[in-house]
Amino acid sequence: MKPANIEPEKPEQAGTAFPAGYPRGKKLVQEGLGGREVKTAWGSYYLIEINRPGELSFPQNNGLGLLRNLQLVRGIGPVTEQRLQECGYWTLTDLCRHPRWQEEAHVCLQLIARRDFTGLRRRGASDWDILEFFRPEDLVFLDIETTGLWCSQPLFLVGILSWRDGTFTLKQFLARHYREERALLAALLAELPSFQVVVTYNGKKFDIPYIEGRTVAHGLPYRFQQEQLDLLYHARRCYQGLLPNCRLVTVEEGLLDLAREDDIPGHLIPQVYHHFVQTQEPRLMKKILEHNAQDLFSLAHLLPLLMEGS
Repeated sequence: MKPANIEPEKPEQAGTAFPAGYPRGKKLVQEGLGGREVKTAWGSYYLIEINRPGELSFPQNNGLGLLRNLQLVRGIGPVTEQRLQECGYWTLTDLCRHPRWQEEAHVCLQLIARRDFTGLRRRGASDWDILEFFRPEDLVFLDIETTGLWCSQPLFLVGILSWRDGTFTLKQFLARHYREERALLAALLAELPSFQVVVTYNGKKFDIPYIEGRTVAHGLPYRFQQEQLDLLYHARRCYQGLLPNCRLVTVEEGLLDLAREDDIPGHLIPQVYHHFVQTQEPRLMKKILEHNAQDLFSLAHLLPLLMEGS
């Protein structure tokens, strides 16, 4: 969804307040970060793109798996489902012949045919049931880096990871100073309509509302229309009590046997970014970019493992 009927403001008109001591005349870094400056009607931002071979796979049944879930029918629980199966009712299609359940079974089949995911979720369909309707190419993994915990404070980096034809493509949209946030957001909003599912880690409570809040602050109001898959929920469901905690780095160690080396602690990221804005030293931003990229690739590798564990 693109913002409509909004004229780009000049960069110096952007609504974000700059911290004291912000060097307005400092030349923005162009080299040393592995990307390029992009100039738009909304201002400039910095873009890093990385391609990496790899596979992303999960079952794709166009909802056929839901046909075997008799519990989508209101009034049918595990015991009734087992009894119906013993009588030869294995699918919702079979249930359309049942004198008691046929009407509700037809409703469920219509929801599947219409891809009415809201209606299916209300009847108990899981994230994994919904994911069967999509291809790997329909997914985008998303992770943000911000200057605080609330969307009243700027974000400065959005990473998105997608997959097509055996290749992962990582795009990192970076605001080299606070006034580039608007152009960063506009560029992100132009990318998002290409995808139908947004995959995050705690994104439903943090990344998604934070981005939406920042778009409002910059006069680019946007609401995510894509299906949302938050892997933190599934990590907790599968591994709470089995792992020390469900922080992403802990889940990486437990499931991917991945131990990050020299990773920047999350609580230091805002402080380091503010210092980067003042100095434009690429070395300060590199660790943050690596941290963001690793988060995204870990999500892609965790997705099939969490599906299997559910």
